[in-house]
Amino acid sequence: MRKLVAAAVPLPALLCLSLTGVAHADPLVTLSGNAAPLAASARTGDTDAGQRITAALSLKLHNQQALQQFLADVQNPASPKYHHFLTPQQFNAAFGPTQAEADQAVKFLEQNGATGIKVSGNRQAVTFSGTAAQLESTFHTGIGNYLDSVTGRKFFANDAAPALPKAVSSVVDSVVGLDNHGVKQHSAATKAPREVKAVTPPILQSAYGTGDLSATGAGVNVGFVEFDGYDKADIAAYDSKYNLKAGSVNTVSVNGADYDSNPGEGETEVDLDLEVVHALAAEADSYVYEAENSSAGELAMYQQIASDKKVSVVSISWGACEAAEGASAANSVDKAISTGAAEGISYFAAAGDDGTTDCARQSGSKDKAVDFPASDPNISGVGGTELSVDSSNGYSGEVAWNDGASGGAGGGGISTIFDAPSWQSKQSTTKRKVPDVSADAAQGSAYTVVSGGQTGNVWGTSGAAPLWAAFTVLQNQVHGGSLGNLNEKFYSIGNGSDYGTGFNDVTKGNNDFNGTTGFSAGTGYDQVTGWGSFKGSGLSGLIG
Repeated sequence: MRKLVAAAVPLPALLCLSLTGVAHADPLVTLSGNAAPLAASARTGDTDAGQRITAALSLKLHNQQALQQFLADVQNPASPKYHHFLTPQQFNAAFGPTQAEADQAVKFLEQNGATGIKVSGNRQAVTFSGTAAQLESTFHTGIGNYLDSVTGRKFFANDAAPALPKAVSSVVDSVVGLDNHGVKQHSAATKAPREVKAVTPPILQSAYGTGDLSATGAGVNVGFVEFDGYDKADIAAYDSKYNLKAGSVNTVSVNGADYDSNPGEGETEVDLDLEVVHALAAEADSYVYEAENSSAGELAMYQQIASDKKVSVVSISWGACEAAEGASAANSVDKAISTGAAEGISYFAAAGDDGTTDCARQSGSKDKAVDFPASDPNISGVGGTELSVDSSNGYSGEVAWNDGASGGAGGGGISTIFDAPSWQSKQSTTKRKVPDVSADAAQGSAYTVVSGGQTGNVWGTSGAAPLWAAFTVLQNQVHGGSLGNLNEKFYSIGNGSDYGTGFNDVTKGNNDFNGTTGFSAGTGYDQVTGWGSFKGSGLSGLIG
């Protein structure tokens, strides 16, 4: 699974000098927590002064304690605010940056020569471009070239935490995009798997019990977080292959991103996400958000999803280990996710395919780590299982997904960034644990997809996340509206007497991987499969 990079236009040196004097008149405030993650990396020199970089300012929210209370109340059936979600306009009025604060941030950037300035619809993020030299002057930090000594990957990064004039720092939480250390990855594996019982729409509907719901996704909008493109012909071919009556498929370009005319290696990921949702909820209308694969693009995408409020469910199969993401970028995205949750959006994110060593693909580290954004408390992190079905395609059982070095293992562990939310208090009193739930992700029960005009089998938690999103689309239809962050509901059911009615408890297997001992599946919650997979009609009856 995933992350992002970019650029800017040089101004005359004299102009840069004159603007620096204006913008930096106030005392400087260093933004703590904004240093780039540089573990096991060596600085190899200065970044070219003219290199264009796209970055973003994340602006502060207001009344954050009240926001956290609202997010708790809106998911509490005993509260009068239960499921009384906010419109984007209501959220902005209660918690968002003011127009004056956004204008202040824009003016600061303009004074320092930034170009391409774009403010998100909810005023929480301001994306911009500048040369490395301009950004060094603007944020009082060098920007150097680095070499990851483990993976050999070259990247640029700010040498120290950025600093802003005191007046500007009063409205700005963080600066993201001064480094391209982490890139959003996806987990869809496409090499020829071992002998498989590939899963198709009829198998998924039967095994996970959604065929009894009398729901198709009609009238519900589902969103997809993507950093690559797709060909609508592949989606149409999949629908035709399985006789699925499909809703519309729409691309939403974020800040001008355009992948569909020439998709890259992530095309199969996008196809997988869309087609798995179609497998259970084909009649939903799909909105594929596409952004530049950079920290600034990531933030702009999540903010646009919340600002647009086109969708009520979002599937996410791209991410980065928390260390590569960095606390500053993660917390900036978390504000966008919190906004969406307050508006009733349900988010599902793949928990990763490297067991408890989520940084292995990005830095070679075998230290225990989890994937972001699955670790965000306002997102349901989805782990992996291997599904077995009987001769009638009925559910026969699941074990924790672990195909070893050749195929991966379901991600899980404990966050280093986010505290354990109240609804997870019986599982953790310190930091947030993942995953929350799980579904099929193994080679042996790979998903059949159409991609690049070819039919093949794909696996990974990249398939499990859209499967849970599809189930939630059906729940939106069944229950007549948005459901928001379902984690509190999942944990309430899991900790209660109805657990076996709603979930398939996965009790066998582990996510040992890369020579690192992980966690073992067991009765109830575990850090391999969470609460397990959904029993379609059973869980549906408990969610409403």
